[in-house]
Amino acid sequence: MNKIRVLLVDDHMVVRVGLTALINAEPDMEVVGEASNGAEGVDATVAQRPDVVVM
Repeated sequence: MNKIRVLLVDDHMVVRVGLTALINAEPDMEVVGEASNGAEGVDATVAQRPDVVVM
């Protein structure tokens, strides 16, 4: 079974760190990238091809 690939986009690092810890604790999910704003999020989405983007 493939893991659900998640990209996190938030301007607060503490939010990204917390969400990364929660998501990576799930056996069927993994954080594949992070971005600190929308423009970086678009670029990361194109590069990483996640299943889910959390903004």
